[in-house]
Amino acid sequence: MKEFTLREIQKRIWKNKINKGFNTTDLSKEFLYLTEELGEAVTAYRKNNKDELAEEIVDLIIYSLGMLEMMKKDGYEEIIKKIEKNEKREYEGKKGGYRQLREDQKQ
Repeated sequence: MKEFTLREIQKRIWKNKINKGFNTTDLSKEFLYLTEELGEAVTAYRKNNKDELAEEIVDLIIYSLGMLEMMKKDGYEEIIKKIEKNEKREYEGKKGGYRQLREDQKQ
C-alpha cells in the first residue's frame, strides 16, 4: 500500500466529498455528522468491537480533516501546533484525574 502524507490524505478526503456530492460548505452539518460518528464509536466501544471502533475513529478523523479543508486549514500544521501547545501545558493530579493549570496556578 502506498504511503501518503497527512496533507495528501486531507486533499483525497476533500476530492471524495466533491466527487460524491457530499456537503462542502456547511460546517454546522459537519459537526452534526461528526457527533453521529462519535456516537457510533461509543457504541462500538461498549460492544468491545475493536475493528468497528477503529473504523469509527477513522470516520472521526476523516470528518475532522474534511472540516479543516472546508476552513482552508492545513491539518498537518494544525496538528503540529496543537501538539506543541499541549507539550508546553502543565498539569497536576494523578493518573486519571489530571487538570490543566492556569497561569496563576503554576509554580
